[in-house]
Amino acid sequence: MERGRSTLSVNRPLKESERARREKILSAARELACGGGYPATTIRAVAERAGTTPATVYRYFPSKDHLLLHLMIDWSQQSIAGLTAAAYTGTVPERVAAGFADLIDWAAAELPLLSAVMSAVSSPDISGGGLAIWRELFTALIRAALSDPAWDDTEGKALTLGHVLLACLLDLTTTRAGTQETRDNIATAARLIFR
Repeated sequence: MERGRSTLSVNRPLKESERARREKILSAARELACGGGYPATTIRAVAERAGTTPATVYRYFPSKDHLLLHLMIDWSQQSIAGLTAAAYTGTVPERVAAGFADLIDWAAAELPLLSAVMSAVSSPDISGGGLAIWRELFTALIRAALSDPAWDDTEGKALTLGHVLLACLLDLTTTRAGTQETRDNIATAARLIFR
């Protein structure tokens, strides 16, 4: 069986110097994605900005899309922390609606980065994980908005709202829908799903 770069991954613990190099690569990719979106974030440009070679970038990330996906994961973790820190009040639908509206604001503030990671997420180069990964992320976002780490998505509400969130994020990046309109859409969906 032939294995391409997209199936490679680092399976051993990284040394401190390797972690630092990997973080420098991620930082360079983030700067490029924030400045020029998907087209600007080439492996060659990332390597140059990070002061390394394309081969070194590929050593840590099998493809450009995997690198950008990692940036999305970082953004998601920061968003979860932001939702947790916000400590929303009100009814369950109100807290979820406020939290997801804030997600739209945070995404709109970094539109070129959002556009780049949305392109990477939909790439055929990204395989594996599927729905299970998304379900975990969407559930974590709801738990953070509710300040309830034990909340469980037994009815598929997080998954449903998460798909609406993806549609809203795509709307922001492809049709240039206004931030307020997109906020209103996700807040309405949250209130309907969680009522």
